[in-house]
Amino acid sequence: MLSDWAARFLRPQFAVCDAPELDWQGLGAADTPGEDARCRIWLHLDEPTQYLIARFAAFGPPVVIAAADWVCETIDHTTVGQARQLAALQVERALALLPTQRYAALLATDALANALANLGI
Repeated sequence: MLSDWAARFLRPQFAVCDAPELDWQGLGAADTPGEDARCRIWLHLDEPTQYLIARFAAFGPPVVIAAADWVCETIDHTTVGQARQLAALQVERALALLPTQRYAALLATDALANALANLGI
């Protein structure tokens, strides 16, 4: 049986190689040199609904890709306020991360915080 994060790694739904299809207003990035991992999160604020659209690109161990995908799924079609409330602990619990994998949750939430700050709202 696959772990929660391993199953998500095998089928990420929010990953992109490039994010050209929308006018992305917020781009956030974070890295973890010790784990040689990087994460980028793109955000677009849909004007009529005021909901976010989120996508990511991640490089590094599979757990990083799983964490970024979970973050994007969780905030996609939510408000900026709701997205700002997301914490690394929620990612850790949702994916049942081991203590040695917690850096992936921090990496993804740091990239999200950076993207939200770059939205200019």
